[in-house]
Amino acid sequence: QESSEEQKGAGLDQCSGEEFAEFQSLNQEYTGKFGFPFILAVAGYDRKGILDVFRKRVKNGKEEEMGEALKQVHKIARIRIE
Repeated sequence: QESSEEQKGAGLDQCSGEEFAEFQSLNQEYTGKFGFPFILAVAGYDRKGILDVFRKRVKNGKEEEMGEALKQVHKIARIRIE
């Protein structure tokens, strides 16, 4: 539930058709490349900002991205604990 509320706060429930298609395409590419879903602490981001981060991170190497994904998991946990 918290994740859904955070995503709504970032405007992800209001994507245009074009944005939705890009999110789907990036998600498929990302998951295929890294073997795990894209993880981002979305607090403070809007749709455009999330897409920008997604576009950049899908270009990372696997080791670099694993480190970034773990940072994001820790950030999400910290936000929820506080």
